[in-house]
Amino acid sequence: MAPTQAMRVAGDRPRRRKHVPGQLIVRLKPAAARQIAAASLQATTSRALMAAMPDDVRGPIDFLRDNFGLQSMKPLFVVGDDEAPAQPQAMALAAVHRSIARSATAPPREALAGFQIVQLKDGKVDAGTLKRLRASRAVDLVEPVPNRWLSAAADPMKIRQWGLRAIRWFDRPRPGAGRVHVAVLDSGVDAGHPDLVDAIEEYRHDGNGPRDFLGHGTHVSGTIAAVVNNSVGIAGLANCRLHCWKVFDDPKRAGDDENFNFDFYSKALVAALDSNIKVINLSIGGEDHSKTEATAFAELIDAGVVISTAMGNEFEDGNPKEYPAGYVDTIGVGAVDESHRRASFSNTGKHIKLVAPGVNILSTVPRVKDFADHTSYDSWPGTSMATPHVTGAAALVYINKTKSRAAGLAVAGRLIATATKLPAMRGKDFTPEYGAGLLDVAAALGRVKPARKSGREAAKKTAKKTTKAKPARKGRK
Repeated sequence: MAPTQAMRVAGDRPRRRKHVPGQLIVRLKPAAARQIAAASLQATTSRALMAAMPDDVRGPIDFLRDNFGLQSMKPLFVVGDDEAPAQPQAMALAAVHRSIARSATAPPREALAGFQIVQLKDGKVDAGTLKRLRASRAVDLVEPVPNRWLSAAADPMKIRQWGLRAIRWFDRPRPGAGRVHVAVLDSGVDAGHPDLVDAIEEYRHDGNGPRDFLGHGTHVSGTIAAVVNNSVGIAGLANCRLHCWKVFDDPKRAGDDENFNFDFYSKALVAALDSNIKVINLSIGGEDHSKTEATAFAELIDAGVVISTAMGNEFEDGNPKEYPAGYVDTIGVGAVDESHRRASFSNTGKHIKLVAPGVNILSTVPRVKDFADHTSYDSWPGTSMATPHVTGAAALVYINKTKSRAAGLAVAGRLIATATKLPAMRGKDFTPEYGAGLLDVAAALGRVKPARKSGREAAKKTAKKTTKAKPARKGRK
């Protein structure tokens, strides 16, 4: 099968869309949405529902329907909402009311109330249209749906799990993480894989089939939680419980690119708010900042969820700032190779937190050959492959802590503070290429000596020795 855009070498990849075509996010002010919710309970006829719809709400809906072929509306951040999207024709006005009412009353947090995802027949929405929609007094936010893609790089080749040695996973006994729950939002998972079947708590794939059509989510899941000492395959970082969500739709034709499903993605995110999920792995990325997505992430951080995110693989294609790694308090993870140098594809930036092994990473892939070159196990590169190393480490550090904002930030801070300073950092505590350094599982778990002195200390010691042994020549600057 020809490689998808997500897996091509950066230089061969056409520019991806920043937004999902034909979709908008519209947030009504919660007060306006609650007003409609109250009216929906009292109205008994379509005429009464129409009269109860404020002009400031009806106006934007009519504008989108008349000019862009508004096809459907659906509330965001509502878990367990399996109703069909509301069709905005006059005869389906009750469904529109229900959708708005659900967006006001069903989300788990007030900050997530009022959001709707709308599908348009004509996807060519310009800045002037967004400005006009935002002018309504009932509208709090309008933005295109941000596109996201899987952050895996090209040309996988099989090798052993050098990454576990690099992050000192073998250097000390590790606590049992069987009570720590981790969410993986990706392309799906081979839930029957012999190295994963005992680790998966749940697998949700909405209206899509269970097959991991790219193998990407299966690879990520194996790095985090492949069962240890089961006489099969590889070892995952943590023997935690996995909650796998398939947030990309199945391609309609073989070879099509992955199609990001923001609606199901939003449900996966809020599922972690009031559950036992402590860590989320997001080996995905896209170039557009989303206020909607950022709002959800702020709520997750406040709820104590650690979010491990891929920096992206577009360094050789302009090195853009990608999201969700760009959001505050997420752990943006870059990739290094076997020599502990930045992988050529790994994005850089001030928002990077640390790096992890991300080249030739051996992990699980689907047992049925499809996209992957091999079945059951294969070695892939990418910041997608670096990110689950940090996710697994976060699960280990979070074991004996009650889920809370302070605890989640402390776990993330621990991983960053104990990172190994690399020679390429040239004595600095932070660089845009490596963040705080290379993930060090042994140091993060405590009671072991650091892998080496910090880059700054090493640089000072080297400079001191050099000065004593070989003074600078006179006359040379």
